[in-house]
Amino acid sequence: MKRLVVGIWSLVAASNFVAQFCGAGYNDAIDRIQQEASLLQGDQERLVMVGSSSFRFWPQTDTVFAHYEVVNAGFGGSCFEDLWRLRGPLIYALQPDVLLVYEGDNDLFDGVPEPLILDAASRLLQELAQKLPATRLVVVAPKASPARYHLSKGYLSLNAKLKSLVEEQGATWVDFWSAQHNQDGALRDDLFLSDQLHLNRKGYAVWVESLRKQVPWLDPNKKDRD
Repeated sequence: MKRLVVGIWSLVAASNFVAQFCGAGYNDAIDRIQQEASLLQGDQERLVMVGSSSFRFWPQTDTVFAHYEVVNAGFGGSCFEDLWRLRGPLIYALQPDVLLVYEGDNDLFDGVPEPLILDAASRLLQELAQKLPATRLVVVAPKASPARYHLSKGYLSLNAKLKSLVEEQGATWVDFWSAQHNQDGALRDDLFLSDQLHLNRKGYAVWVESLRKQVPWLDPNKKDRD
């Protein structure tokens, strides 16, 4: 009975969260993404970035991932359940050779219970492993931020469980949380815009450095990227 109740609540909650975002803004995001993708030449492997505004605002991704053609399919407010519902136009239609995922940040802040976040993430990861076995999947951990640091225990718990899910599916997990803190454990507030949520250029530089250390084949300067 408990499982049934949780299952029903999961469907209701997912619908509510999608309803908050889906509409004109969501359609505009998909139109923008598809238009940008249509302009690519198709002569390189394709790297698709899906997730929230932390991906959408990431500058110069065409330089960061210079050895790929990049489709930035991030959109503001995105949660795992959004990505699950929109996986057709945002993932499968874009035919990624490499897929970067950043979700979980908004989920927790918006009050989605951890079991529901993990349920949506698990559904997505399992299906991607089945339907896109040749695609290299990289999942970036939800970041720390001053604006949401009061939820840090929740983010650390979520990150630990997401890491297990990701690795169970043979995908790559990238921890960014550690790189955002000083040796004394304090969060670096110099990495953020004035909203204390989104990264500034220095923050993205640290993100790129952390990503390349953990996933060397994403570094265009590495000769061997296998």
